[in-house]
Amino acid sequence: MTAPTTPEFSLSVQRTLRAPIERVFAAWTDPAALQAWFHPHPAMTTPIAEVDLREGGAYRLGMKDPESGELHIVAGQFTTVRPPEKLVFTWRWQNKSPEESSDHDMIVTIDLKANAQNGTDLILTHDRLPNEGQRDHHEQGWNGCLASLETHLTSD
Repeated sequence: MTAPTTPEFSLSVQRTLRAPIERVFAAWTDPAALQAWFHPHPAMTTPIAEVDLREGGAYRLGMKDPESGELHIVAGQFTTVRPPEKLVFTWRWQNKSPEESSDHDMIVTIDLKANAQNGTDLILTHDRLPNEGQRDHHEQGWNGCLASLETHLTSD
């Protein structure tokens, strides 16, 4: 008899960013840059951004909701670090209730490709989401984060 399997869901979000690939990669890996943009809503802040950029290295990000004061903390490890083209890291919420989180590590993959217009094509894939509700919630969050990233990259 085989053990029951847990359904897993994935999402993929794509963007073309008006910035060189090296700058986009740095935005994902530099703590100061992450503090500037890594939050799904412009009113939020990111007071925690810790990065040990190496395969097996850890990261920890904390996004603060200004209305509730709640700090949403996610952490994990880098499994692939290939500048400036690819990042793969585990993803697990540290301070969420069981129904808002997962009992296993999720996986986020960032694929970057330079394009002819001096920009970067980004594909973000989030795998191992535990259910459709979490997939939809994370899709909304990632779209907000990527909008913040676009603003960050074009604001200098």
